Amino acid sequence: APEKGITYKVQITAAHREVGSPYFQKRHRYHGEFAIERHDGWIKYVTGRFDIYREARAQRDKFVADGHAFPGPFVTAYNNGERITVQEALMIANQRRAN
Repeated sequence: APEKGITYKVQITAAHREVGSPYFQKRHRYHGEFAIERHDGWIKYVTGRFDIYREARAQRDKFVADGHAFPGPFVTAYNNGERITVQEALMIANQRRAN
């Protein structure tokens, strides 16, 4: 289903070539689901779908705490499925970015 409104995901890595689940299991000790997005010439690997920024940030923090070897996972934002900056999303959704 098409995404509606403001949503957040966690980008776990990006690459110039597509890799599958075995790569994530071996390289990052990650067995969860992920989606592939093509953006700005990169293949970006994202996971989750959150309506509230804090929930996405908590998932990012959990990936780090759980010891996944992701190279700096971070929260991404979308407006009706189109990628935008987190700051834009927070302004549109009137949410606070509590550190």
